[in-house]
Amino acid sequence: MFGQTERGPLVVESVLLDFAETLVTAVPCWEQPQIVACWECGRTVTAEEVKEAIWHVWEPLEGCAHPAASVSEEAYTAWIGEIERRILARLGVPADHLDRATTRVMQLQADPSGYCLYPDVLPALTWLRQNGIRTAIVSNFAWCLPELTDALGLGGLVDAVVTSARAGYRKPRPEIFHLALAGLGASAERAIFIGDDPLCDIGGAQGAGMAAILLARRRRGGPGRIASLRALPRLICRG
Repeated sequence: MFGQTERGPLVVESVLLDFAETLVTAVPCWEQPQIVACWECGRTVTAEEVKEAIWHVWEPLEGCAHPAASVSEEAYTAWIGEIERRILARLGVPADHLDRATTRVMQLQADPSGYCLYPDVLPALTWLRQNGIRTAIVSNFAWCLPELTDALGLGGLVDAVVTSARAGYRKPRPEIFHLALAGLGASAERAIFIGDDPLCDIGGAQGAGMAAILLARRRRGGPGRIASLRALPRLICRG
């Protein structure tokens, strides 16, 4: 785990960050696209029901490699669309409504109005930039993530955006981390990863040779974790 050394802050050249629940939260919740799509098809579902359906479909796929599906946006849309159809079918959307509902979910997932930056994000990214520390966003997310980050005002504050949709690999696989490091021209030994998921973010980054710190926004900071990105200036400095 990442932490301060006995001599002071850890010296780094690059900071890589997760997107969902690290930089942004969803408004009103992450399950809203499926809730809306189901409602428009005459089905009322709860966030908990959506979570269960998503986990049922995604559990065997988490951390998968899908390079063939990432050769183009069209190929990826077909691949992820089939996964979304399975989620919606499990939620009870009729077969003759699945195409429309799937398209609607993906539209809503790409809509910037469905996301809200955490208040510590812009100050933290600004501090990193001012101190010459290169940054990248690395996320298991949709094809549109680079455009979405621009729309949310992050484009000028990060040096690279790597989404699994385009990379062809999902965290915690090491390939997506290596792609992000290569995009920054950075070494794993002089980089840290910050994210909210102990397996995909922390375990994945460490498996790729990086130090990592868990962002636990709803818990107090402690060994190997922080509660806010405001902690970064006392923990790291530019090498």
